[in-house]
Formats: sequence, structure tokens, C-alpha cells
Amino acid sequence: MKRLLILGAAIVLATIAAPRAHDPITTRVTWNADIAPIVTGRCASCHAPKGSAPMPFLTYDQARPWARAIKEAALVRHMPNWRAARGYGDFLDDPSLSPFEIALIAAWADGGAPKGDGVQKPAPDREFRDAIGPLPRRMTLPCGEAALPKGRLHGVRARLAKDESVGVALLLPDGRREIVAWIRDYDPRYQPMYWLRTPLRLPRGSKLITEGPASCSIDVSISAR
Repeated sequence: MKRLLILGAAIVLATIAAPRAHDPITTRVTWNADIAPIVTGRCASCHAPKGSAPMPFLTYDQARPWARAIKEAALVRHMPNWRAARGYGDFLDDPSLSPFEIALIAAWADGGAPKGDGVQKPAPDREFRDAIGPLPRRMTLPCGEAALPKGRLHGVRARLAKDESVGVALLLPDGRREIVAWIRDYDPRYQPMYWLRTPLRLPRGSKLITEGPASCSIDVSISAR
């Protein structure tokens, strides 16, 4: 009986994961033309052969068995992996999907997940180093309240325990607070620098204020001007 139960569970899992070769195609949205540039451009940093995710999504054959899972992850915004809460800061390297991109993924998965003709389109160039310029100075600060040098704040990176969250803000000399980021549900496997779309000016006497666990630390990237 135990062997039968194990066999039955294996069959169910295989049925869920495996592509259904005869799903009717009811959409014009295809992997090659529409979905590959989104998934490979936004998710390949984790979903690659040596990435932190358990499966790669670089080709149609790799992604097709997971079409419905990709759709669900996109709908609830679990993919791409981006731990900065929306509405708290504006980031140059934000890979979050637009509502239109999410709708395309859903239409593709619900419409039979077709491959399409030709070869898959490459991901758009999301290189942002030119916008940043030479990499600014890096500092590591303990969470709490820490003085910052005069200049401009370009980015922050949190170092937390798994699933912890931290809010990051600037306290300016005139008493104003500028929200920098709220990094939530931290995953130690994923530690990006969150580059600000518009660097924040740091007058002399500015401080970094972090609200989170006492054991955390924050990497900051600061230029002299």
C-alpha cells in the first residue's frame, strides 16, 4: 500500500509539472516573440543553470513545463525576485513587471503556452551602469542611526537574517526625512544593491536611519558630489 501511495504521488507531481502537448492554442502571444524577452530579461539572474532558483528559464523547453507557475508567480509579484517594497523609493534597476507584461504572461500560459515561429527575441538591454557612471564609494553601516559624509547617496543594500525586513530613510540637518527603501522578507541568496533612480543629496550632518533588527547592517554607495 505504501509503495502504491508513493507511486500515486509521483504520478500527480509529474502530471502537474509536465507540459501538456495537446493543450489547445488560443492566444497569439508566443514565447519567442513576447514572453522570452520578459522572462529571460527579468528572471535569468536567478533562473539560470547556476542561479539561486531551482530551475532555469532561458529557453522555451525549460520554461514551458512551468508556464502556469510562472503566471501565478507574476500575478502575485513573487517574480522577479525584488525585495524593495513598491512605493518606497524609486530604483534604477527595478525589474518589476508592468501590468501589461503580467497580462502577456497570463495570456500566454492560459492560451496553451505556444512557442511561436522563428527564434526567440533577446531580452532588452537593461544595462544601467552608464546612468550611474563610475561606481561610487561603498560603506557598511550598522542599523540604527549613523552619520553620513557630505555628497550623494546612490544606492543601499541590506544584510539581514532570512525573512527579516528593514526600513531605510535619510534624516537631513533641517529635520526632514527622505524615504530611501523598505526591504522586506529578506532572502540571503539575493543581495542586490538597490540603485536610486535619482541620487539623494547629502548635506553635511545627514544621517541614515534604519528601522529593523538590531543585528542588521546596511551597505551604502555614496559619491563625493
